[in-house]
Amino acid sequence: MRKQKTKPFFRPSDLLAYGVLCLWALAAGYPLVWMVITALKKDAELYRAPFALPQKPHWSNFVDAWVHGHLGPCVINSIEVTLLSLVLGLGLSTACAFAFSRLNFGPLQTFLWSYVMFGFLVPDSVRFFPLMVFFAKIGLFDSIWALALIYAAGGIPWNTFFLRAFMERIPRDYEDAAVVDGASIWQVFKHVIVPLSRAPLLTLATFHVLAVWNEFLMAFFLTSSESARTLPVGVRMLTGALATNQTAIAAGLVIAVVPMVLFFVILQKHIIRGLTAGSLVG
Repeated sequence: MRKQKTKPFFRPSDLLAYGVLCLWALAAGYPLVWMVITALKKDAELYRAPFALPQKPHWSNFVDAWVHGHLGPCVINSIEVTLLSLVLGLGLSTACAFAFSRLNFGPLQTFLWSYVMFGFLVPDSVRFFPLMVFFAKIGLFDSIWALALIYAAGGIPWNTFFLRAFMERIPRDYEDAAVVDGASIWQVFKHVIVPLSRAPLLTLATFHVLAVWNEFLMAFFLTSSESARTLPVGVRMLTGALATNQTAIAAGLVIAVVPMVLFFVILQKHIIRGLTAGSLVG
């Protein structure tokens, strides 16, 4: 009887690939680990041994950053802005994508689609001054509503483009069956298209949360008081409020970065599933 050859558990090419990935993970993850280690030290210990582990964790640095660095209100503002812009932006994008993928409104459709896609071509650098003037005129300057509206509108072009491509791949048999059962166009959208689009919606929501949570320039130009300041701007202000406490500044950075790292790690499988969902529909 002929003996079958057993395949090696690891091929040389696999070992090389895993080795490169491990080096990349080490290079990408070490700054975050070092930042956490620094946040648990005192300044004297940091200057004496910057890369050593803390002899005793000093959790008071996080209290200093939260209270004396005024990061508490900034975190609340960032959560409110993120949730408001997420609901507004993704809700409008889903409705627009459904309209462009399922409805036919004649020659106007091409013009409106071009208008939505024009948002890709407008760089953020040319928006600052007009937006400052506009929101000052309507009384929303230095408010979380201004930031929420900007972030929501800024995500509509890409979200609509992504969702339209997905919805066009959903077989029309689903909605035809719903219409035969007496469903209106609104019910088709709510009970058929949106549930089937759950994977890409979750992916877009994750990217939106990450982008809004870390956005700095727009929040810096459109806010001037603590009542509307978001977390990235608050972290920038730590250098003034805690200029003599470097480890407390590191603690502020940890407060800003670690929640989003954990958020991404938890949802990474859903992100990949949403990015590949379009090829599996039907």
